[in-house]
Amino acid sequence: MKKLFSTLKYLFTFLSILFAWLILSSFQRDEEQSLMAVPYENSEINHWADSMVNMLSLEQKIGQLFMIAANGKNMGPTYYKKVDSLIENYKVGGVIFFQSGPKNLVSLLNRYNTKSTIPLLTSLDAEWGLSMRLDSVQPFPWMMTLGAIQDLDLIYDFGVEVARQLNSLGIHMNFAPVVDVNNNPNNPIIDRRSFGSSVDLVLSRGLAYMKGMHAHNILACAKHFPGHGDTDVDSHKQLPVLYHNRPRLDSLEFAPFRHLINNGLGSIMIAHMNLPLIDTLMQPSSFSTHLIQNILKNELNFNGLVVSDALNMGALSAYNKPGEIELNAFLAGNDILLCPDNLFEAIELIKNTVNNNSHLIHQLNQSCKKILMIKKWAGAFDEKHDFDASNLINEKSEFLNKKLSQKSLTVLTNSNNMLPLINIDSLKLAYVEIGSSKGSVFYNRLNHYVPIKKHIHSDNSSVLLNELKNYDLIIVGAHYTNNNFWDKHVVSSQDSLFIEKLCVQNNTILSVFGHPKILNSFSANNIDALVLSFQNSKFAQDLTAQLIFGSIGASGRIPVATDNFLSGDGVDIDPVRDFEFVLPVEVDCNADSLAQIDSLVHLSIREGVFPGCQIVAARYGKIFYNKAFGFHTYDSKKPVLDTDLYDIASITKIVSAAPIFMKLVDDNSIKLNRKLKKYLPIVSSYDDKKNLKIIDIFTHQAQLFPWIPFWQSFQDDKKLNTFIFSNTLSNDYHIKVANDLFFKSSYIDTIYNIILKTPLLEKKEYKYSDLGFYLLHPVVENMLGLKVEHYVDTKFYRRIDAYRITYNPLEKYSKSEIVPTENDRYFRNQLIHGYVHDQGASLFGGVGLHAGLFSNAIDLMKFMNLYLDKGRYMNAQILPQKRINQFVSSPFVYKNNRRGVIFDKPSIDPNESGPTCDSISLSSFGHSGFTGTLAWADPEKDLVYIFLSNGRVFPNGNNTKLIDRNVRTDIQSIIYNAIK
Repeated sequence: MKKLFSTLKYLFTFLSILFAWLILSSFQRDEEQSLMAVPYENSEINHWADSMVNMLSLEQKIGQLFMIAANGKNMGPTYYKKVDSLIENYKVGGVIFFQSGPKNLVSLLNRYNTKSTIPLLTSLDAEWGLSMRLDSVQPFPWMMTLGAIQDLDLIYDFGVEVARQLNSLGIHMNFAPVVDVNNNPNNPIIDRRSFGSSVDLVLSRGLAYMKGMHAHNILACAKHFPGHGDTDVDSHKQLPVLYHNRPRLDSLEFAPFRHLINNGLGSIMIAHMNLPLIDTLMQPSSFSTHLIQNILKNELNFNGLVVSDALNMGALSAYNKPGEIELNAFLAGNDILLCPDNLFEAIELIKNTVNNNSHLIHQLNQSCKKILMIKKWAGAFDEKHDFDASNLINEKSEFLNKKLSQKSLTVLTNSNNMLPLINIDSLKLAYVEIGSSKGSVFYNRLNHYVPIKKHIHSDNSSVLLNELKNYDLIIVGAHYTNNNFWDKHVVSSQDSLFIEKLCVQNNTILSVFGHPKILNSFSANNIDALVLSFQNSKFAQDLTAQLIFGSIGASGRIPVATDNFLSGDGVDIDPVRDFEFVLPVEVDCNADSLAQIDSLVHLSIREGVFPGCQIVAARYGKIFYNKAFGFHTYDSKKPVLDTDLYDIASITKIVSAAPIFMKLVDDNSIKLNRKLKKYLPIVSSYDDKKNLKIIDIFTHQAQLFPWIPFWQSFQDDKKLNTFIFSNTLSNDYHIKVANDLFFKSSYIDTIYNIILKTPLLEKKEYKYSDLGFYLLHPVVENMLGLKVEHYVDTKFYRRIDAYRITYNPLEKYSKSEIVPTENDRYFRNQLIHGYVHDQGASLFGGVGLHAGLFSNAIDLMKFMNLYLDKGRYMNAQILPQKRINQFVSSPFVYKNNRRGVIFDKPSIDPNESGPTCDSISLSSFGHSGFTGTLAWADPEKDLVYIFLSNGRVFPNGNNTKLIDRNVRTDIQSIIYNAIK
């Protein structure tokens, strides 16, 4: 019985072991079945490669293992001939390019392929795109910046775009992604080349990047196995040592590689490092059979291409025998031997060793076969296509670069929901720039939202702190160089102390354009809002400013830990503002077509059509074209900035008079079909004027005389002239018409009398006239209980962040920020600079319903877009939608009058040269200005076009080239033709 029990016990044990083995085998099979095949593995390519390998000699097979450096930039004929010789004599299988230009690279690639009997496998280190190695290509953010992005589809798109660019150059293989986990802050070489310090973050982004490249036949090569993130030595200089055991490696360093392998990774690069707890032979990992054959290939089931890191690196300098390094790398299981130091000796050593070992023949054949399969899959054997350098940077690649930068923006602190800034009309803001680099793009974009004074922190912190005491909010830009990924950016103690004191003294927003480690130099306790933008690039600066003011949102998360923040920290911010600065492609416009505007403007400036101008085009509330050209005057060295102010002349009607009357009509204070005498009793004494209807005045069919030069009435008699004008301000002479020239206020009534006594035109038809706006000015101010200039500023302009639309700009801005108009030699006898050009409006102190406003193109666009947005801005109803619809319609088009209510409209006469191009829709509206301006909005295209210049009146009103050449409408036509 005992024997039977013992037998049953052994049988049970055996069956248990067998059952466990079956379960384990099943699990392993399931694992193997779940593994995705490497991208170049298919039966057709497999059979093709077998036949190719059988045709090659031993020397050719060995040659295929080697990938040599083929630098293309400024190397000289001797170097190129040396590469030629290596390819011809040693049958090397591939080349890797380093620093070069795209055209030079392709030229050399074509040259080198003519020297090779088998097409070369070509490669590049393009970890964060081709700009890592090549000039004149699209730059993209570094890996750490991409690690902040939460949208993995964007990382996939990045991989696709990198693949597209590599394909266009004839490159087959990218030594990326870096999937080292960046968990050592002292790492001198990985750092920002890694996506971050979290395993999940690294493997998810690495996988998306890999898939994007594989989908377009670029072989991804994950690096640097077994993991280079937790090292404090640069393997380019010496051999790092990693004292980690297998459980630690499995849970951290190996994890991203394992994940990518399971998802079809095609290639892995082996790092040069020593792992004494893994390989007791104490040899570099690139020479470790245990690591490569046993762990990587057998345990992790990797059957793709194994590439050594560059064999000429300092980490392997202890191996001095020529060819020894290359032989050891081959014996360990590397399929490609990258950047060999001693090619002839290496080939001879490998050949002799292989000849004496049949197992190595099989290994050589398998390596050679993989290389050939990759070449076939990547298109190396396909017909070659011509290279197009212009295709490396296009509107889609630039847009992707922008999206990557935008989605990486990370808000780490946002006390009391300071971001985005919403109620800014009462805030006194300042910008302070610190750091080793510049923040001009950041400052300029901030300045597009609200006028903001710039300060640069230098040596005297106490003086600057004292200057900033009176400001409500300080925006600090900490800007650091964007040149090298390895720059750590040390913040000076002076900068650090200044920020600490500033945050105690003022409400502060700190924007850091640099490495996350910079955050360790600032105390986070008193910073009201903290934005990490990672790099000091153009897009990072631009988008951070837009984030602060709420044109865009933020969703980034910091991918590495700092002293005050954990990896994964970040706050979501939603956009709130109704306008944004974008690229043309974002609103379906072609950037190349828009370039015709630049050519036309430059030609116009050269030929004296105007000295300078501003142009803005926006669609869906997004500004996609915003440029300033030329100078303030023909003899000036002051360039036009996009924040400079122009006299917009009659555009004042639709930016001041129109919104005022929309409000008054909506409040039933004024009815458009009522007669003038209802609102202006004084006209009852004038039989020809009293029955004029308001709507006829606003549509320019009231028979009012087109224009009266009032100033001439006060100059006919020189004795009267000295009485009516004065060069000195006083109680009687307090209406300033120009510099040191004042008009006697008691003569305002004389102007009204001149208008009322001027006979009407004989025929009731469309005839443009400003006179009705003079008559209605006092009516408006009586109804509003406010001066026009104060009403429009508080009720409209400030509420839509249009702070640069203003009457009498010299009260708020310096002359250097205002473009002059006419050199007046007939009335005011001076250059009109900062004062209204319209002579009639000047007699009313520069404020009229028909003229007087100054603006830059951006803020004028904001107002025109208010009309397209049905009167709403930031969820506030600024203007009544019903009245907008009413005013921008053409009520008398049946009488051949195209005009809207105050607004101008496109021409309805095909023979007339109207205010717009022919592409415009009839529902569009706007106005031109005598000084050389145009503002137009088109609801059908959701498009706003602004053109501002002083060309019609500078140097005087005799310059008609702007009108004669139809420059304004030609530019509008270009914009419409650019819409896809």
